Amino acid sequence: MLDFLLMSSKLFAWVVLPVLIFIARVADVSLGTVRVIFITRGLKYFAPIVGFLEILIWLLAIGQIMRNLSHPICYIAYAGGFATGNYVGIWIA
Repeated sequence: MLDFLLMSSKLFAWVVLPVLIFIARVADVSLGTVRVIFITRGLKYFAPIVGFLEILIWLLAIGQIMRNLSHPICYIAYAGGFATGNYVGIWIA
């Protein structure tokens, strides 16, 4: 019951969900950057594992975007996560 109330609240829709989407997108894009660096360095056995995790996170994030098309803050969180993820991915590698 408490989970349903939290998920249907405005706080969840306008704060928690966008933050989760942002974090997921940062992780997804960072993993993508690291995966490409692995490929260029010849670490061909690590790249598919990282790619699997990258796409799994992306699917979860885009699924939430599609479920919440009426909340434009989710779009901003998604785009901001992409931009931040590029920076973090380069910083990691």
